Amino acid sequence: MKTEKTKRLEELLKNHFNNRNEFYVFECTLGWYGSEIVDCVMYNCDRQVYCYEIKQSVQDFHSKNKLSFFGNKNYFVMPYELYEKVKDEIPREIGVYVAIEKMEKKKEETIDVFGNKWTKQWAEPVDGLKELYCIKPARKQELKADKEVILSSMLRSMQRDVVR
Repeated sequence: MKTEKTKRLEELLKNHFNNRNEFYVFECTLGWYGSEIVDCVMYNCDRQVYCYEIKQSVQDFHSKNKLSFFGNKNYFVMPYELYEKVKDEIPREIGVYVAIEKMEKKKEETIDVFGNKWTKQWAEPVDGLKELYCIKPARKQELKADKEVILSSMLRSMQRDVVR
């Protein structure tokens, strides 16, 4: 049973894709008799496979469910508040999309010892479920599964969605 937060994260991810050249499916089982299920797999016109694992709480992040990161680029999708709690546990090569309300502009003015005035400006995410923001890009990797197996798994999962 999916929580409302998980459903909203899925919706944000779905809206993130370009429907003209990015093909995706949710809850994709890898292989014909596979036990690995990735929350979302996307294949694009650059022939790259992206895997997304949706996490909505610390308990979900630490659950014993296997993380199915077999793509060229792999991402967690989570609320910003959760990212702040688990960011040190995320492997270097895994990227992160956070759900935010907006980016809030910040400004800080300082005066150095010589009397020069410096203005530092930046933006910080505000936790919410309005849009996705890539807070950490994924590093490109070799596929950890055969591309033909991945694509046939995606097709089978897409067919399941059509039948529903």
